[in-house]
Amino acid sequence: MARPAGTTSVVQELAAEMLPSAPTLAREMAAYLVGAIPELVAVDDDGLRAELLRSTEANIDQVLRLLARGASFEDARLPHEALEFLRGNVRRGLPLATLLRSYRLGHAWLWERWSQRLQERVHDSGELAAGQDQSSAFMFAYVDLVSDVLVEEFGSERERMMRSASQLRAETVRAILGGQPVDQETASRRLGYELRRRHVALRVSSDAAEVRGLERAVDEAAAALGTREPLVVPSGAARFDVWCGGFDGTVTEALERYAPPAGVLIAFGRPGEGVTGFRSSHAQALQAARVRSLARGECPAVTSYESVELVSLLAADVPRAREFVASQLGSLAAPAEGAQRLRDTVLAYLAAGGSATRVAKQLHVHQNTVAYRVRRAEEILGRRITERPTELSCALTLAAVLGETVLHGDGGGAGFD
Repeated sequence: MARPAGTTSVVQELAAEMLPSAPTLAREMAAYLVGAIPELVAVDDDGLRAELLRSTEANIDQVLRLLARGASFEDARLPHEALEFLRGNVRRGLPLATLLRSYRLGHAWLWERWSQRLQERVHDSGELAAGQDQSSAFMFAYVDLVSDVLVEEFGSERERMMRSASQLRAETVRAILGGQPVDQETASRRLGYELRRRHVALRVSSDAAEVRGLERAVDEAAAALGTREPLVVPSGAARFDVWCGGFDGTVTEALERYAPPAGVLIAFGRPGEGVTGFRSSHAQALQAARVRSLARGECPAVTSYESVELVSLLAADVPRAREFVASQLGSLAAPAEGAQRLRDTVLAYLAAGGSATRVAKQLHVHQNTVAYRVRRAEEILGRRITERPTELSCALTLAAVLGETVLHGDGGGAGFD
């Protein structure tokens, strides 16, 4: 049966109208899916969230573009971003059912918003029913088509992974990190990497969807640690977990000075011995990467766990860390530049044991400027900075490293100069 011309026009117009909001819809859908699917919540992985977001945006964009053109669902193709999300699921050991459920729930989520917008636009009941039938049939057919491709691709990708040595290495690494008992010699053979060494674990990632520059960064970072053959395990679409081992003492200063390619980020843990060190250094690298993510660009491209260990512990619960900073700093927790100058000065003053001379040299300002800033900070705080200095130092450290993640407000009108 031919569709009424008016119905087709309304569907196309609404799709074209919603198309610019595809990125916003994708963010909302991705957040909904993470909350609705336990398997996604269980995987505490920012890389997975990013891949999910790119996949939802690509699918929503394609659906709206096809509807806007009045095209058939048969014109749909599996987006590259959706394929990358699928591959990330396979690498993380997530089942096919999780992937397919994300599409079913995503379909229902998008239909609810589409249907609401259609009802607001069309007041004739007959035309509304026709528009709903047309767009509903299209979306169901789209999801069916894409799901069929996903099932085939999932099977192919999993088969490739199961047959490859990289999968065996990944499974062995997961067993070690999961605390499962492993035979050290057998595990070393499977990994092609000797576990009876002193290890430094790294997480090497890209802030883009591409893997461009990552492999080079892995090689150069390993070279900075004096390792020729690191253990490299993909842990996301644009991310590697890396272990560099040696039998001599491992020095990390060269790695801290290393400048990776643009867009590449490296976090690493302390050196650790044997299987226990393999596991603990990796856990520390993940914490360093977590702090850097919370810092929103405040941390350097190469971040050591040692440099952010205190912040990692203090920010284990971010909402409570934010409350702690607010309670300790009050108006001084404002993101204003003047407030930051006062915070930096007070933190340096406390670290220097109250030596204005040392702080002046460190900050390249006059001693009188240091003294003035300390007094001004005390006025804003309403107390001497020597009262509860440990708590104050912790709050200032959180503010210095995490910035706006833990700061708040505009200072309540307080003057900072």
